[in-house]
Amino acid sequence: MGGDFVEPGGTVMICEGSDVLQQLNDVFGDPTSSQYIQAQKKKDEFLKVKNEEKNAQCLIDAYKAVGLNVSRGWEIYLRRLGSVQPQGPQNIYDIAQFRYNGLTDGTVMLTIVHVPQNGGHVHTQRGTEAGLHSQVSSPCPM
Repeated sequence: MGGDFVEPGGTVMICEGSDVLQQLNDVFGDPTSSQYIQAQKKKDEFLKVKNEEKNAQCLIDAYKAVGLNVSRGWEIYLRRLGSVQPQGPQNIYDIAQFRYNGLTDGTVMLTIVHVPQNGGHVHTQRGTEAGLHSQVSSPCPM
């Protein structure tokens, strides 16, 4: 979730992303925490994210609805992730589905980043046995 991002107008924004990863793991990493339980109550917000162009704002809105503080750098990252063609809208949709399913199942969801090999694809893995956590990995840099 880090890297250098060039905003419209040529302004470079540096977003390391460790604060975002920490926040995501704090909220979604412990199903017994009050933050996780609060997020479960609003999980349907993630269903509003469709697999269509310019869906990043819907994911941003869902994160805000479940109580996350979405920084400007994080917003820029998500918008860029959602615009990488041809995978962009699918990336955003995959994250939303991952969050909805995890909150529905009450599973531990860890968030990590990876250096992309074949474009900016999001990778998700659901824990399928008791005790296994689910994981979402976002590309960085893109």
